[in-house]
Amino acid sequence: MVMQADIQRASQRLEPGALVQLFIVDLTPIGVNQQWAFCPSGNCTFGGVDFVYADVEADGFEWAGKGTLPQPTVKISNATRFVSGIAKEYDDLIGAKFTRIKTYSQFLDGGAEENSAAMFAPDIYVFEQKTKHTKFQVEWKLSAAMDQQGVELPGRTIIRDYCLWRYRVWKGDHFDYTGVQCPYQGSRGSFDENGAPTTSDNDTPSRRFDTCCKKRFGPNANYPFGGFPGVSRMRA
Repeated sequence: MVMQADIQRASQRLEPGALVQLFIVDLTPIGVNQQWAFCPSGNCTFGGVDFVYADVEADGFEWAGKGTLPQPTVKISNATRFVSGIAKEYDDLIGAKFTRIKTYSQFLDGGAEENSAAMFAPDIYVFEQKTKHTKFQVEWKLSAAMDQQGVELPGRTIIRDYCLWRYRVWKGDHFDYTGVQCPYQGSRGSFDENGAPTTSDNDTPSRRFDTCCKKRFGPNANYPFGGFPGVSRMRA
């Protein structure tokens, strides 16, 4: 995936800025329309999403490009018992999606160089196993979405050139982002099904890379395309 130009330029500076890690726990894969956004550095907003402070530690994401995929661990403070509650209610979160986003502080909403597209390629994993649970902290082992033992494939229809991510919906005076998978927040405007600029009420994804992703995220961006361009075209 091509590194977004602004984040690449920032990373090459002598003083690139404070690196910020953002974490999203999404229960949509387990059939629950709920997600939480955390930031261990403090409350902040990025791409219109509010991240609240939480004591979260996540490591083990490094991958050399060969061998087995990493199995990171995530530890979340249980001081308020909130984490205990959601673990109990939602079957220890097994199967839920965990996303780590890395950016620099100047790109956060309200920052000196506000830019919701300026981030490193997100690390996307799923909760595989709860490994520790105390009154102070809950810990999980994560696995890559492509590396889950015992999961029958395909988990969803594999189509090369067509994005299946759920997209935002216009509600008359605002966009509804409930349960969406496409991270586009509208920084470049709205586009119709042919990729032409349009009004918010006609905002319709073509679901094609050139007329959808590239139009919305711009050139050399970190494209979240939901198709499978590396596979042969699926035939009926």
